Amino acid sequence: MKAQGFSCISSHAQPYAASVNVLRVAPNVPLSSPRRHAQQSFREPALRSPGAVSRPNSISVAAYGPQLAGAPNRRLRAAAVCAASPSANASTEHYDFVIVGGGPAGLLAAKALLTVSLTASVKVLEGVPGFPPQGAGVLVEINGWRALHAVDDALADRLRARGYLFDATRLFNEQGEPMGAGPLTGGGWKHEESIKAHGHTSVMVQWGDIRSTLFESLPQGVVSFNSRVKNVTPGEPGKQPALLEVTQADVPDGPVRTVSAGMVVAADGYFSRTKRQVWGGAGLPESQEKRIWRAVVTMRDPAEAPELLRQADSGPCLWLGPGMPPVRSATVYPLGHNRFVWTCIAANSYLEKAGEPTTLKLGEDQGIHQASGATGAKAKSRCLAVFGDYPPALVELLRRTDPDTVTEHGYFASDVAALTGAPDWVRGNVVLVGDAAHTAPPDGQGLNMALEDVAVLGDCVRRFGATSQALEAYAAERLPRVRDVWLRPGGAPLPPNRVAAIRAASFTPLGAAPHSGKSRPPLQQQAAAA
Repeated sequence: MKAQGFSCISSHAQPYAASVNVLRVAPNVPLSSPRRHAQQSFREPALRSPGAVSRPNSISVAAYGPQLAGAPNRRLRAAAVCAASPSANASTEHYDFVIVGGGPAGLLAAKALLTVSLTASVKVLEGVPGFPPQGAGVLVEINGWRALHAVDDALADRLRARGYLFDATRLFNEQGEPMGAGPLTGGGWKHEESIKAHGHTSVMVQWGDIRSTLFESLPQGVVSFNSRVKNVTPGEPGKQPALLEVTQADVPDGPVRTVSAGMVVAADGYFSRTKRQVWGGAGLPESQEKRIWRAVVTMRDPAEAPELLRQADSGPCLWLGPGMPPVRSATVYPLGHNRFVWTCIAANSYLEKAGEPTTLKLGEDQGIHQASGATGAKAKSRCLAVFGDYPPALVELLRRTDPDTVTEHGYFASDVAALTGAPDWVRGNVVLVGDAAHTAPPDGQGLNMALEDVAVLGDCVRRFGATSQALEAYAAERLPRVRDVWLRPGGAPLPPNRVAAIRAASFTPLGAAPHSGKSRPPLQQQAAAA
């Protein structure tokens, strides 16, 4: 059970593969694979050169046509970039699908579109030069696992093998005194029962592990790092391509190259630059006047961890301030014997008390982190200024955190009641997914719903091609789900339809190969088999 602002997690951390064997499938990439070890820093110059791109279809915009199914298989060819001069007549890089944003939603979208359109060219444009070891943990729930299995069974199994299970939650007040069970604990999960009833259970996976696993699943060169999308002009599916102006992120005033796309999937987060440009800033999420800090901490020696966090049966610890949701809170949970992730949330008033600024300076080229907070040493310092009076176990962990792993951002949420579907998420051949489409409170469903978006979009493209019909169908299917999972009557701790909606999630497998059936509830699996 969850309350707004929390991922309700539970206790002793066990590697998923070692604790629930009923779902275990040997991953295609062994844990000892050299490639996996290369991913640990999440900076991959040896695997993906920031300048490398998969081979584009070099055409003039006038020659663009809707011949997606007949396009040559470009995605596995050697990297190549169109030799473009500054002249207006220079050829344009063209891809059947361009995805803006290389987070989990964007990476899975690439995987899904390559699955349903085997001959399509797909390009992911990511602004950062590589993936830094940032982010906390994410609870992948029943609906998230079904969406992942719809895209690729083996990928879902590899990701699950990197997760952990918990059984209870330890609650403390801000003075460190134990608290009794409350609306944030929910009694924990009975994993075997959940698997039997629903085919899946909730598994905690570190954000960086999610991103690196999805990244590893893509062909070489699909992701272009250090690629800032300066402007997006929508087109019309099958008639006119969308045009994107792209620069090197580290040289924002440098040369601009033009990329055209049959379809643009915007997965660029809370303050989606694509949404601000294409929708003119309409429908952006609203500030909840809070800040969120996240980080991952790796201890060289487990004995260095605060005693509270290394006790034999220690699991997630929550420190809660007053109110519901609390005006200030912190969560720490283990991932393995020497790695911890933490999340701290506080009202802006605590920053003001600490003499820290709260004004948001939103620039046209700023994402959620830059727009509403800080990263690195500055973020760590601001977090300690707000939480320095918390119990020693938390403060010690914060102090031991490598600043490079710390992120800060504002707490924003969309007005779910105001969402209407296609007008909010589709413009011509540009479509929004994930946080760009529906920014939610940090309640554990943000990533899961982004995974759902991708599974549904992939299925719509599979059924209708890269057409307006596909995008309209996507929006029509997603709106009721978004409302069921997030729409709350005034004062209600949870949306009334949420639990049932999560358990009822069902997605069509995207690939042509034999499928496990794990993208559907067990009863649907049995009916399909019959």
